[in-house]
Amino acid sequence: MKSYLQLIKDRAEECNVPLLRAFQKADIPTSTYYRTIHEKTELRYDTAVKVMQAIEDLYALHQAREYTQRLRASGEQPNRRSIRAQYKPRRVGA
Repeated sequence: MKSYLQLIKDRAEECNVPLLRAFQKADIPTSTYYRTIHEKTELRYDTAVKVMQAIEDLYALHQAREYTQRLRASGEQPNRRSIRAQYKPRRVGA
């Protein structure tokens, strides 16, 4: 069974999101990040959910930016509403 830390590490790697940036986006102190990475403490479920959500948000933002850049490069006018609908982040947890 994978730990919460391993799950968020795997997802961050899949999404090409720096894990430290995800902790910062989730408003988790960097001390928690470093303690968790160095395995001095175990990551709580609530913290893992917040970080996973931040990873999803950052990934969706990155995808929307890439899509907009491709549209602009092709000469089309981007429609923000359709871009946001297409890259709406998933919500994890309750």
